[in-house]
Amino acid sequence: MGLDSRARYSKMVIRDSISALVQEKPFHSISITEVCKRAEINRTTFYKYYKDMPDWKEQIEQGCLERTKDLLNIQGTTDMQAALTHQFQEMQQHADLYTMISSPNFESDVLKSIVSTILDKAVFEAERKLSSDKAKQHQKMWNCYYVIYGCLGVIECWIQEGMKEAPEVLAAYYTKHLRRPLRTIQ
Repeated sequence: MGLDSRARYSKMVIRDSISALVQEKPFHSISITEVCKRAEINRTTFYKYYKDMPDWKEQIEQGCLERTKDLLNIQGTTDMQAALTHQFQEMQQHADLYTMISSPNFESDVLKSIVSTILDKAVFEAERKLSSDKAKQHQKMWNCYYVIYGCLGVIECWIQEGMKEAPEVLAAYYTKHLRRPLRTIQ
């Protein structure tokens, strides 16, 4: 096993162990000792990659957010449905990761941040058509929050139900429902 594959394996077993522990209890109550015992590694291996549990969590969250940004900007596409399809395919391919981060026990807003990132792209694409009327800017903000929380609920439901619908189906649903509230403030 080469150094890169050894590092990938170590990080994978750490993540898998934390994922299993998150199913049992809140993230804040998980110790490095528990993670290492479950992963069958020593603490030195954990500390080789992470300072502590919050550092591990931050790296996972940042990785998810960066991947979302990359997927939404594939080849500079302005096709929102295609960008969303790529995002939902990523989520399906890494179902264990997204199931973990969407768990209430994970104690994170990273899924909300991912949805906000998606909405930012949708708003950016729609803004060229929106009015610059100051009174409507307040409505725009309200609609954005409305959409963020609605989209977050849909993604959480999709993940919790095992991601059974195809990413293309979810992307079409999102695209349809993202356009509606943004259109109302033109």
